[in-house]
Amino acid sequence: MMTTTTKAFGLFGCIGFFALAATWALAQHDHTMSPYAHSQSAEFATLTPDEVRELRSGEGMGLARPAELNSFPGPRHLLDLKANLDLTREQIALIEAIHAKMKTRAIAKGEAILQAESHLANLFAAGRPTAAETTRMTEHLGIMRGQLQAIHLLAHIESTRELTAEQIERYDRIRGYRH
Repeated sequence: MMTTTTKAFGLFGCIGFFALAATWALAQHDHTMSPYAHSQSAEFATLTPDEVRELRSGEGMGLARPAELNSFPGPRHLLDLKANLDLTREQIALIEAIHAKMKTRAIAKGEAILQAESHLANLFAAGRPTAAETTRMTEHLGIMRGQLQAIHLLAHIESTRELTAEQIERYDRIRGYRH
């Protein structure tokens, strides 16, 4: 004779089994569809729309993280936090100039990277990528990406020179780097 507890356990056990089986079946989804399939019609198939936007706008894209995490604030964030950091008019003017120079250089380098990415994609689209040309283009892209990172890192170094130690400490606290 089955008790109510045994019946309930059996019912929940069956539900659990079917839930587990359904989860396993969903996890075994079709791996034949590429995550790149949606990129074929994009302006730059090799980059996400966010990457293209960031390259065109001169945004940092996390490239200055080594500076940011080690008490070398960047100009954009300094300008955003100027009131919290009690930046003087002179500091603001200098940091604005650093930011403008960085942004101009970063946008130009971003456009060059986009052109190179397009050229690389076109080599493959035309069905004629050679090992030599592919190597040359990817090395060129690597150099340009390094140059873009240097543009952002150098702006952090320049900006930090305009700050007091107390402003840097306050910046780090506000940004959550030091407690």
